Amino acid sequence: MRIVHIIPFLWSGAGKVLTNLCVSQQANHDVTIVTSGKSKGLADWPMYRRRLSANGVGHRRIDFFDRDSAVFWKGVQQLSEFVSSHRPDVIHCHSGVPACAAAAVRDSGAEDFRLIGQLHSWGAGRPEWMNTMDISGFLRSDLVIANAASYRRILTQSGVPKEKIVTIPWGVAPEVVGVAPSVRQKSGCIGFVGRIEPRKGQLELVRAFDRLSAERSDLRLELVGPVADVEYAREIESLIRSRRLSDSVWLGGSVRDVSCRERNWDLFVSLSSDEGQGMAILEAMALGVPVLARNCSGVQDYLRDGQNAIALNSDTAETVAQSIQWALDHPEETSKLSVQARKMVEDSYPWNRTVLEMETVYGIWENRGLG
Repeated sequence: MRIVHIIPFLWSGAGKVLTNLCVSQQANHDVTIVTSGKSKGLADWPMYRRRLSANGVGHRRIDFFDRDSAVFWKGVQQLSEFVSSHRPDVIHCHSGVPACAAAAVRDSGAEDFRLIGQLHSWGAGRPEWMNTMDISGFLRSDLVIANAASYRRILTQSGVPKEKIVTIPWGVAPEVVGVAPSVRQKSGCIGFVGRIEPRKGQLELVRAFDRLSAERSDLRLELVGPVADVEYAREIESLIRSRRLSDSVWLGGSVRDVSCRERNWDLFVSLSSDEGQGMAILEAMALGVPVLARNCSGVQDYLRDGQNAIALNSDTAETVAQSIQWALDHPEETSKLSVQARKMVEDSYPWNRTVLEMETVYGIWENRGLG
């Protein structure tokens, strides 16, 4: 079977899970990924592209990030030419814009294929025209995959029929779940993994850490992730300098093996206001690191206060600092939470289940006479 994935950019958590999916599918299918490559000063993350190339996954560049009408229709033409020559069985669009483009190609009658849309996230403050365009693409898809219940609700409220929506959460990669949980020893280090941008809340986390460090000079904060918003990163750096936190707050940028650093943390703290699914949180849980997080969209499906994590109801510096302090002062309680969290990930988020459910959505089992 020939499978084509289309995503505006191969980056962040969505890029990571899609890279994992393409590599898993390439073992049994002919897989190609279409990305914008570079557009408007942004680009795919090289590490993902390198991994796909090393595993034989093909790549085509078509810009579905720039929403200018001329660029979009040029992309439709390029996609039409590619589809005519490649003749895919399935086109899986990881955003509403490429779903619109794929629907336009199919409506032209040149080729037929199964069109799958996927809603990874739906952040606050989106302009209405963007919502309209994305939903248009999902309405014209054969099926739409939603990572989490909150995004399923957005789809149904926007008019996508319930029978067209399938919920398939991303599983955690075997190489993460397969790592033995870290032995809880006090390191005095807390951290977060995510792109440096306002919705991730790193600035508020530094402010909370500043309050803590006034009483606890032994603590260290590690913020791992590339800069996505330069002005926001500068604001964080300015705060670190003004509060003289340079020796205790580390902005790590991109790290090749995040888990090596992360598994030594006493606490993973997420102040993110919106997540596609919160894969960094799930991976921290799989590593046995206690989690303190806002129970936001994309995370609400699995984060349970007092059962597998500590849920934050506020992101104010005072509240966050108090919650971190409590977690650090009660290692036995947080250790129990981390044990339950890891078990939850093992039971509910296995990677192989994600791959099999995707194949069912594609209709592969039916084509093999097993449906």
